[in-house]
Amino acid sequence: MKWWRLLFDLCFPKICAVCGNTLNYHEQHFCLHCYADMPLTHFWNVVENPAERVFWGRCKVERVYSLFYYTNNWRNPVHQLKYKGNTPIGLYLGEMLGNKLPLPDSFDYIVPLPLHWRKQMKRGYNQAETIARGLQKGLALPDEAVLPNLLRRRTFTGTQTARDRMERWHNVKDAFEPNPRCRRIPPAGSHILLVDDVLTTGASLEACASILVEQLECRVSIATLAYVE
Repeated sequence: MKWWRLLFDLCFPKICAVCGNTLNYHEQHFCLHCYADMPLTHFWNVVENPAERVFWGRCKVERVYSLFYYTNNWRNPVHQLKYKGNTPIGLYLGEMLGNKLPLPDSFDYIVPLPLHWRKQMKRGYNQAETIARGLQKGLALPDEAVLPNLLRRRTFTGTQTARDRMERWHNVKDAFEPNPRCRRIPPAGSHILLVDDVLTTGASLEACASILVEQLECRVSIATLAYVE
């Protein structure tokens, strides 16, 4: 271990994104205890898993994958990614999920759920695109497989947190559209992996998946970091 790294860690200690304890030199983002206790869903091994049932009767989605359950302190990594600018943790978790998914030739493109331009300008990034970049690395797909501008959010709808399922659906049902400025349109029949941070009611994901299936004639699967039971 180099002396300058020891000095840097002493002055600017790294902390676990889950419990907040100081990390050891070889730990990355999570302490070993929290990493071992990660509430993995294992949805990638389960057909007709609970996340897939969210979309039954709503839109045609082939598979749905979530890495971990959005519970207890495991809300913290998502909060840090979404509101605290911790994009490295989004890349790390996205790559972890990508390593667990089917072979890379199962997907042709990765499409992050779009943010409204006002929200993205304020935040400085789209957390779903950060996760998508991690997934792309984990799946060993080329950089060009990520299409961050295929869809756009045309209305500013505000947060969905305090709304129930029906309110969320009405809030976003006409909020998205294909982006006319996107120069790379997937051919009909392409398999797209649609990406977001958390799956709750699935209203926004349903709205985007419906566009991809009905207007662009693509096959769609969904991936999120977390799933709310």
